[in-house]
Amino acid sequence: MKRAGRQSVLIASCGNVIAMPEDTRGATVITSLNLKGGVGKTHACWLIAGVCQEQRRRCLVLDLDKQGNISTSLLPAADSNPGTDAFFNPAMDPVLGNLIRKTQLSHVDVIPGSFALEKYNITDPAQWASSGLMLSLVDPLREAAAFYDYILIDCPADISLITYAALCASDFLLVPLEAAQWGALGTQHVTKTFEHVRSHYNEKLELLGFVVSRFKKQRKYQATYLKQLRQHFGETAFETVIPDLSTYEQAVTDRIPVNLHSPHSHASAVAREFFAELERRAEKLRSLRDERRSASVRQPVESVA
Repeated sequence: MKRAGRQSVLIASCGNVIAMPEDTRGATVITSLNLKGGVGKTHACWLIAGVCQEQRRRCLVLDLDKQGNISTSLLPAADSNPGTDAFFNPAMDPVLGNLIRKTQLSHVDVIPGSFALEKYNITDPAQWASSGLMLSLVDPLREAAAFYDYILIDCPADISLITYAALCASDFLLVPLEAAQWGALGTQHVTKTFEHVRSHYNEKLELLGFVVSRFKKQRKYQATYLKQLRQHFGETAFETVIPDLSTYEQAVTDRIPVNLHSPHSHASAVAREFFAELERRAEKLRSLRDERRSASVRQPVESVA
């Protein structure tokens, strides 16, 4: 009989103990970001979390948006305790387990966002670059990664200290957008920020891809823009398109992930398809990254004449 490995434990704020074998591969950390609001950043995290629950994958959601939309969807009621704002407060030394809230979903936890984040949503790098605060999430998420399969970071529609910190601590960047005239606006700035973070702070960061959300197939102009976006983004464009369906809206209103709310619906099938493609893309990018690292190690050292 194979002996069970030693267990690491993380005690959440409600007193529940989360246990995970020490030799388990760390979580996949994904940041959802776009400079345009209302394009499905939060909804993408909500869909991923729902499929994680369905597949019994442990998932932690970090809400970095001051509006706290995904927090209110996951938690029965708001509280006055610190949330993700604690990571950016130089006066605090937060204990990860005290920030994590258990949700109504057995496999999904959340560190909530609130308007306390507003003071840290600083857009001028000159104000925070020397402080090191853009690395505020690196150590906490490295600790949390041992206890989860996925860590999802829902960001505000800004390039700021908060979004830099998310990218510095992530494995992948996911960019939701709409198939509309201004659908690609802002993505160039996001891509430049991604490249800057990868070059200076987080070399493991990879672009997971651009996913079209809130797609209305009955509108011909959206089909035209979808084709243009796929031509523009090439292989980085997701094949899965998240449609604009009332089933999603009802599930959010009822605060139940769509694949649990309406498990046999078309909306649920799309959510599972999106998650499956996300996993395939992540695995492919990991393999390519490992190949690059192996190739760099194998490069011969030039002899000195």
